[in-house]
Amino acid sequence: MDSQQMRQERHSISLEMAKIGNNTDPQSVARWQALDDQQEAFRTAIERDERNTKLQKELSEVRNAERPNIYTPGERSGKPLDQLLALRSTQSYADDFEAYVRTGRTSAQMDEARALGEQRDLAAASSTIIPQGFEAELIIKLKAWGGMTRLCRTITTSTGNPLPWPNLDDTSNVAEWLAEAAGTTSADPVLSNVTLGANLLSSKQVKVSVQLEQDSAFDIVGLLSDAFAIRMGRTSNKAFTVGDGTATYGTITGLIPALVAATGRSVLAVGGIANSGNSADNDLNTVGTDDLVSLISKVDPAYRERGAFCAASSTWDTLRRLKDKYGRPEWAVSLTDGQPDTILGHKIDWNQDMAAIGAGLISVVFGDFANYAVRSVLGFTFVRFSELYMTNYQRAYQAFARMDGKLLQAAAFSYLIHPAS
Repeated sequence: MDSQQMRQERHSISLEMAKIGNNTDPQSVARWQALDDQQEAFRTAIERDERNTKLQKELSEVRNAERPNIYTPGERSGKPLDQLLALRSTQSYADDFEAYVRTGRTSAQMDEARALGEQRDLAAASSTIIPQGFEAELIIKLKAWGGMTRLCRTITTSTGNPLPWPNLDDTSNVAEWLAEAAGTTSADPVLSNVTLGANLLSSKQVKVSVQLEQDSAFDIVGLLSDAFAIRMGRTSNKAFTVGDGTATYGTITGLIPALVAATGRSVLAVGGIANSGNSADNDLNTVGTDDLVSLISKVDPAYRERGAFCAASSTWDTLRRLKDKYGRPEWAVSLTDGQPDTILGHKIDWNQDMAAIGAGLISVVFGDFANYAVRSVLGFTFVRFSELYMTNYQRAYQAFARMDGKLLQAAAFSYLIHPAS
């Protein structure tokens, strides 16, 4: 069954759930729960299928398509960064990179060594910039692990110099009507700026046996891509979400601490009692429709159109069962491939570094996430350690990235916080 068929089945189930949602007899309650289990199984299957399809499509494009090189001998065109990216996108560069991973040499050095009859390995620890195809795999898999990189504005620069980013907030200003020959007045926007730095992130070392390096059938590049992506994705996503500006998070201040520091962006949870009428659904253990509406209302309409909800998956498991006071589910099931489910007409996304529902915790963020910027400095750098672990007949590999994250406009966001008690 493909994802579209599963969507149709899930939609039919949701309609039946809506019909019996207000019934309190044991048979209806049991039936509703059984239907909910079925639709949840379809939901997870659809999400898994679509994520996998999208990931494989992007990886296939990266692996199989050799991009045209915009720089040819005797001719210079484009910006230096574009020329470098084009060179790193060629198949010859990718071949050189794989040869370097396995042997510590480029393809040309390998050919020269064979011509000279040389068999020994040049065990030299050195570094190289990762070819564009390999780097793209890292970026794609980082998105699969971290909610912030899926949602936020991303900026790539060729150097790590401090990057001032200007902000303009004109939401409170309006134009004016003028009488004939009347003078005009001024209304200055609020101008500010933030500075994006270049904090260094390390994947830590990944040790690989020399036997695996020598096995040409083994996808060592894929192994390293997975290992680096998982490690760096988890670490960077946590910094972009809850980083407090200390060295623990590479001095990055995440979205939630930045919003708290900005003040005035919070909504105090009231819980789901208005939805269910059950006093047990209080402000400490539930999120209600009133909470979600208040989050949207807190954000200026100028930012709402592109607004999205973000929360941990455990919070979405709770909200998936949320119904309005008439028993209608708030969660809208999507029937279109590639389009997410929505709540109150807005996209939802998950972020495992956000807190669950609980006393004193921030469980949901709403806003236009393009107003949090993630900066990356020229991708990833790769290092091969040739001799350090040779006593165990192993080599080590490590990736580095320079990045930063900053809140651009606090007015574009709101967050839900539960009372402390």
